[in-house]
Order: sequence, then C-alpha cells, then structure tokens
Amino acid sequence: MHVITEEDVFSRLPRREADTNKGSFGRVAAVAGCMAYRGAAALCCEGALRTGAGLVYLAGVEPVIALALARTPECCALPCRTDPDGGILAADAAAVRRRFAGSPAVLLAGPGLGPTAGQVLAALLGPGAPWRGAVLDADALNALAAGELGAAPCLPPDTLLTPHPGEMARLLDTTVAAVQADRPAAARRCARRFGCVAVLKGAGTLVAAPDGRLVQNPTGNPGLARGGSGDVLAGMLAALLAQGLPAFDAALCGVWLHGAAADLCARRTSQMTMLPHDILQDLGKLLGARGL
Repeated sequence: MHVITEEDVFSRLPRREADTNKGSFGRVAAVAGCMAYRGAAALCCEGALRTGAGLVYLAGVEPVIALALARTPECCALPCRTDPDGGILAADAAAVRRRFAGSPAVLLAGPGLGPTAGQVLAALLGPGAPWRGAVLDADALNALAAGELGAAPCLPPDTLLTPHPGEMARLLDTTVAAVQADRPAAARRCARRFGCVAVLKGAGTLVAAPDGRLVQNPTGNPGLARGGSGDVLAGMLAALLAQGLPAFDAALCGVWLHGAAADLCARRTSQMTMLPHDILQDLGKLLGARGL
C-alpha cells in the first residue's frame, strides 16, 4: 500500500495563474447545518474558502448562515426555511438544486444537517442533478447507510464519501470492531459498493477508489480527535474537487494537507488545546511555503 508523500500532493495541486479569476477555481455549494449544529456549516465553508474555491455558497437556515457569515463574509448565502426539526425544509433544498442547473458546482452535503438529511439529499440528488462532483459527510452518510436514498443511490460523478469508523460500519452494515480489524478491506469495500472514492478517517486515514487503488495518509495527530475536524476536511476536499482535481487526487491531497496542517498546529499550540479551525492558519503557512 502506497503511503502519500509530500511530492504526491504538491505535484497535483493546481497553480493560480496571473490571468485567472474567481470563476477559474470553481463553485462549492454547501448544504449544511441545522439549529442544533450550526458550527459545522461555518467550519466546512471556511475549509473550502481557505483551500482555494473560487465561490462558496451556503444553503442553510438563517441562524446557521448568520454564524457562517460572521466568520467568513466571503461566503454566499442561500437562505432556506426551517423545518419542524430545525433543519432545512426539503422543498428549499430542491430550489437549491435548481439554482445550480446552469452553473454546475461541487455539492458538499451533510455536516450538521440533522435528522432530516435524507429528505434534503433526496431533493438534491438523483438523475439530472447538476453537480460536477460531491462530498458526502456526516449526516449525509447516515442517510445513505439507512437506505433513505434507495438501494442503488444515484450519486454524481467524482463523489467522495468521508466516513469515520462508526459511519463506515453503518455503510457496510457491520461493526466498528470489524472495520478497524481490517481498515484497507473496509475502505475498498465501501468504494466498490457505492462506486465512489472512500476516505476512511482515523489514524492512518485511507483513500480507496472503486478500481482498487488504495493509499494511506501519514500526517495528522490526536489533536484532530474532536468534533469539527471532519467538517474542515470536508470543505477542503470540496474545494479541491471544485478546482478540477479528480476525486482520488482531491482526497489524497486533502487528507495529507489537513493532517500536515494539524501537525504544524500541534507544534504551535498543543494537541490538547488545538481546535479544528486553528489548523487553517497553519494550512496557510504550509501552502505559502510552496508559493500557493
């Protein structure tokens, strides 16, 4: 199994030419957050912006959007009505899908989406969906595992699934112990089952493609073991997809950069005190050192 190297990453990352504009670096449409989990949306949007996406839109309920804009006013708001459970009204998710019919974007769905994620995803996905790629994380994965998108879900090309071991166990209808006992087999099985690139998070994060390719990430530390780290990663992955990287390359680069920035952050602060949003400062140092 190949272990991702720094050269693997920086040979794949897109360069920003002098004559480019915001349209050159793609669009991310984040559908995230609910009344109970507002921070997840803010974290994934900032992760996408800090990793170079040209435009990042957030579809969410008003309090979620207010928090995200307070942190990153560069985010474009797509306000949605609130359903009785505090999440996005499914009818408004359908309107978000129509919004991007003429300007395809990468869909980022799931962080903090809440218990009605399945209804929202059903409105966003399916035949004819405009997405040029997708990152499905958190509650989107739980909806997928529960069969809320059907037995053979219609997912966009260049889709990334980003489960932690618990979510992977649900996707494969097995146990966390079984996943952890053979992580490479679990990652490959997930990739084949859904026809997507699977990112199995945890110590030594794995990236598996449906064709059998498998790589392991050597970066990262236990300071990432807290809520919100995966939200930042999901945004980073969506940004790399939006900039034109194929799904496997976007995943390979994203997990390495996320972990390497976390390693810098742990040295700057500590594993115990570092927070997920802290690593974005160190991501800037990491990329800036390479002129990106």
